[in-house]
Amino acid sequence: MTAQTRRIAKPRLGLNPLSGLHWPSLGAAYRAFLTDPAAGILHILKAGRNSQWERWVERRLARQASHLANRTISVDLEALVQLPPSTLGGAYARHMMHYGFKPETFVGDDDAHDWLRQRTAISHDIYHIYTGFDASPIGEFGVAAYTLVQYRDLLNVFVLSFVPLSLTNPLWTVPLLKALGRGLRMGIKGRAAIAYPVEAHWATPLSTVRQDLGLGEFFKPCRSESTMRSRRQDVCLGGILPARQAKE
Repeated sequence: MTAQTRRIAKPRLGLNPLSGLHWPSLGAAYRAFLTDPAAGILHILKAGRNSQWERWVERRLARQASHLANRTISVDLEALVQLPPSTLGGAYARHMMHYGFKPETFVGDDDAHDWLRQRTAISHDIYHIYTGFDASPIGEFGVAAYTLVQYRDLLNVFVLSFVPLSLTNPLWTVPLLKALGRGLRMGIKGRAAIAYPVEAHWATPLSTVRQDLGLGEFFKPCRSESTMRSRRQDVCLGGILPARQAKE
């Protein structure tokens, strides 16, 4: 056998994205997601943690956010809620408190000291603010579409695999398709979200943050901050919903 033949016969390692996937956790994710979405997400994160797919994703994101290496995101909701609702931090804190969410929900025990995994876990709810989607099922699908384009990861493929089932609900069909289309367009047109130093911009106006991320064209500005007394304008500036979707 020649050296050339041996090179051809040598198996090509690391090309299967599912290599290293923890299949029992994948099954657990599908069993849990519809009744307990948070548990389902924790299972799918565990399923992909040591997969070739996740290694590809993390290498790509680490390159995009190389200037943030070894920096984690520290969140103090009580401090952030003191910021105006028109700022990134103020909108984020109100979003989290409104839904009763905790920033560290998706930060696993092994991820707390891994800067990239900590940032991606914390960033999910921040992306709701960037994109303006609420935390309803349709809003979650919109954020998943945006993040899938940004990350190309297993987690958001998993979430979006529930879209066909969700489309069988006639009340969801049109708004869900619109949310998916909007999220995909945002992901394509937007700059790399993982590279944005959110911790340096809590007090930055949300409209400026969206412009920085290349998302400004998707939002209509509120008329004035004096109208913030009404909940509709709070939603508009705070980013819980896109301006064009904010309705009483």
